[in-house]
Amino acid sequence: MPARYFVEIQKTDKYYTGSIHQGNPTIARSLPKLELSPAAEILIKGQTYPLGALVQALIEYKPADLAIAFEERGQLEIGHYLYRQIFGDIHPAKLKTETNGLLVDVRIVTNDEHIARLPWVLLAHEGIFLSSVDWSVALARTCQVKDCTLPPSPRMLIIAPEPTDLKNTHAKTHLETLEYRLSLYNHHLSLTDHLKVVGTWEEYCHLVKTFKPHIIYYYGHGVGDQYQSRLIFASGKQHQHIEKPIADFAQSLRNLAETPKLVYLNCCSGDAGGFLGAGWQLGEFIPAVITNRTVTYVDAAQAHALALWQGILLDGQSPHVAMTKIRSKLADLGLSFSDARWMTPVIHCHYCDWHSTPPQRIDPLEHDPHWHLKLDRVTQFATTAFQTRQMLREHRPRTLAYVWYGQPGQGIDLFHKRLRVELKADLDTQAHFMEVRPEWPKDFEDPARSFADMLCEAFEVSALQNIPHCIRDHSRGAVGRQTLVYVRHQPVHSHKVMNPRLLNTYLKWWDKEFAPLLADRHYVLLTVSFEVDNPAKFQKAIKDEGLEDLDLSKTIFRLLDEMERIGKKDLSEFLKTHNIYLPPTQKDRILQKILEQTQGHYEQTINSLKQFVNRAMDIYEEEVSSQNHGEPEYDY
Repeated sequence: MPARYFVEIQKTDKYYTGSIHQGNPTIARSLPKLELSPAAEILIKGQTYPLGALVQALIEYKPADLAIAFEERGQLEIGHYLYRQIFGDIHPAKLKTETNGLLVDVRIVTNDEHIARLPWVLLAHEGIFLSSVDWSVALARTCQVKDCTLPPSPRMLIIAPEPTDLKNTHAKTHLETLEYRLSLYNHHLSLTDHLKVVGTWEEYCHLVKTFKPHIIYYYGHGVGDQYQSRLIFASGKQHQHIEKPIADFAQSLRNLAETPKLVYLNCCSGDAGGFLGAGWQLGEFIPAVITNRTVTYVDAAQAHALALWQGILLDGQSPHVAMTKIRSKLADLGLSFSDARWMTPVIHCHYCDWHSTPPQRIDPLEHDPHWHLKLDRVTQFATTAFQTRQMLREHRPRTLAYVWYGQPGQGIDLFHKRLRVELKADLDTQAHFMEVRPEWPKDFEDPARSFADMLCEAFEVSALQNIPHCIRDHSRGAVGRQTLVYVRHQPVHSHKVMNPRLLNTYLKWWDKEFAPLLADRHYVLLTVSFEVDNPAKFQKAIKDEGLEDLDLSKTIFRLLDEMERIGKKDLSEFLKTHNIYLPPTQKDRILQKILEQTQGHYEQTINSLKQFVNRAMDIYEEEVSSQNHGEPEYDY
């Protein structure tokens, strides 16, 4: 076990005092006078700064102020100062109890807003940030803690609001990636099972009671200052934004029959509000609370979240250990000590020991856990994947464009996901992968302007000319490698949004205006999908517009075959190809029953097949664990 130190700090009339102990306050070392008040001055690069001003700079997150005091040298000097206040001249090596694993677990215990806002994660000694070498630094309100147990395959309620009147947080892409990572090892951790997503306040209020989550994950916008922190939900039919105080959110959880074990508010300023921030409002009754002390950006927020959920749900780490581990691999997350984003997440721990059961899934045939994205569509995928690999290998053309179509429910959007999953995994060592998901404009009075604005919004830049810089910035950790940018348009559900004639205009604009902007070693895969009621009519319109013979100078364009219904032969061959496990003597009967129920409807077929496969795997594992090798029987 690591050495755990409780550092209790309280305010007197004129200054702060405290004590440090290892769980027994009667055996504590006194900290009689701590120079930690807002007026206390700290020397950074030869200039003095009041601690209160540094805290305020973090809360307000003004880049100019942060560049002065919170670049790597400033962070280090603040960390040295905080360490000396607590541990004096004691060498960190004398505080540890073991030589491997997590070395030291420090809990800053306070009921003072100012103390809680100090950047304790910066604790440093002799030029080393201790949180980067397996020191956990967390906040707490009390030393009275008890063990916490997270059940196997915990239920996670994901709150991912996308208000129509606020900037996109790319929640859909983030949740697809999260599900991909988790369900790879535990099929229950999927969006059709133990992961549930809500976007509005009304949906949340209903599902939080009926779903009974063990974990709450909020991914979205937050606002706050030193006086309050608020979450932004979508609300109503128009999904307009609505601000909810964290106190309101906390009350909705406090009233549950069984409170969650962990709440992660991945938003800006979740802990900025002091008494009205997440730590205080939730920490009283939630064992572990993770949030951001100040502003966070999409790339950093997503990277932190994926690493944390990997550690907590797949590796079985306690939340404070998972938090520590991500700080020891900042380069892998695209972060650096040169800016303040790495220190943004903060954790409030109110548990003693954390117990969990990480998945150790028995897979008898080592089948592909993402087989459900790969059912049929062999011709379409083979064409797209081959030409994409060829483009990267031969360094031409600079862009590929594909269009596909099918009736509702025929997996139009799933094919986008398949490309993302397979190409990202396939090209991992060959090229850096970047994905953007443009949303079609609401008007095309000036098509060129609309197209430019659409892509600028997707890449989060102010002008088309800035897109190459955005790509370079995104791939900054992939020095020397090519970058494949997957421009994945939202599926078209109405001809009023996009039609064959407008598509013709877009592709010609793309080839003339966008493709020439690409820098060396940057390549783009562009995909557009149409959900149509009459595929034959759509195909004729494509032909009438001359799209099949479109001649572009920098782009190769292909119209893929129609996405059609699934037959029994397709299913049977698919199971063999991907080693999907079903009880051998019952396979034909199961497939026949699936097709009778779904009539070959693609998405319904996948969902039905997933249910049978997961049940088969669960039963198989139970029988393996009990040493009973009889074949399971299905109860239809």
